[in-house]
Amino acid sequence: MRGFALILHVATITLMGCGHPDYLGVPPSDTVQTISVREATDHRNVGRVVALRATVGSVCQDEGCWLTISDGTAEIKMKFIDPALGVPIDLHGRVLAQGVLRETITKGVRITELHASGIRFIDGY
Repeated sequence: MRGFALILHVATITLMGCGHPDYLGVPPSDTVQTISVREATDHRNVGRVVALRATVGSVCQDEGCWLTISDGTAEIKMKFIDPALGVPIDLHGRVLAQGVLRETITKGVRITELHASGIRFIDGY
């Protein structure tokens, strides 16, 4: 697993040297069901692999290690499964993110997050 992560990281750095890639991490698959962000925040979807088409909101200004995405009906926090990945801190526009929905409980409140394996840049960046 560590070897795969290292290869993925090196490939991402190599691609970034050749201009903007259209994805980061594992490219989202066309076979994964795309759902709304509102549906993704439903705790009954926790554990599912999904794709979300959304607009970038906030981005971690330290390392780009997390971001929020919204489809206009709801907002969800996204982190990468591989902690070596991060988005540009000035990322904006629309993305297609794919990953597993996870849930944390903070101060008694359930919070659903997308733990992404990859993200495709639709426009912006």
